[in-house]
Order: sequence, then C-alpha cells, then structure tokens
Amino acid sequence: MTRMHAAALLGLVVASCAPAGAQRQATADGATSRQRPPAAFTCPSIHLTTYTGVVTRYTRAQGKTTLRIRTDWDTTEDVTLAHAGTDDPSALFQMNGAPFTPADWARIEQRTGVLRDGTRAAAWVCTDGQVMVDWNVRRE
Repeated sequence: MTRMHAAALLGLVVASCAPAGAQRQATADGATSRQRPPAAFTCPSIHLTTYTGVVTRYTRAQGKTTLRIRTDWDTTEDVTLAHAGTDDPSALFQMNGAPFTPADWARIEQRTGVLRDGTRAAAWVCTDGQVMVDWNVRRE
C-alpha cells in the first residue's frame, strides 16, 4: 500500500467516526484529515484535542458538568465543562454543529440531568481549560 493510499484510507476512517455537524479539512490529495473545531471555539490547533464517541456518564451540577466518553478509538476520557454560577452548560454546547437551543435538551436528556442512552458527542478540549461539546444525535 502506498503512503498516499494509506493516507486516503485513514481519512475515510476518520471521516466515518466524526459527528454529523463536525467539519473536516481536506488534504492536498483530496482525502479528509481531521475534524475542525466549531467556529465559535477559539483554541490554537496545537493546543486542541477532541474526544468523539458515546457519552457513558453525564453529571450536571452547579458550576460544572462532567462527561465520560467512550471514544471511537476505544479510549475512555473524562471531560469537565466549567460554567460558574449556574447548572446550565448550554452556552458550551452545540447540536450537530449548530447553536444549542432549549428544544435540544429533550434530544439529549430523558429528564433533567439524565442523558439518553447511546448519545454521541464530540468534546473539544483546549489546554487552557476551554471545553465545547457538540452533541451528535441521530435524526428521528
């Protein structure tokens, strides 16, 4: 397998694991490379990590929300979103790449604070502590 074929194959694998709202960059040979963070998320790419997969634990509390994500790369990652003075993290959420709206709560939660089983997300984590979550819910 040539290096170009390997790069194209890797691009297809990465593209198939990305949430629907995630934007992907194209390489010079036309293959896709990596997910781009949401436009509203300002973090230099050298300081940025994304964890994409099924959220297996979800806790909303005053001042912070925590997620455990079983990633598409078979790792388990814990992510904490800080939202001082409130139990509402929605300013740090997107839904399939679009701004998160009050109606989106019903798409991710069974009831307040209880996530629907199998809900997917991409958590964008910056080394400076910024976090944004892009929820990826299958269309009903």
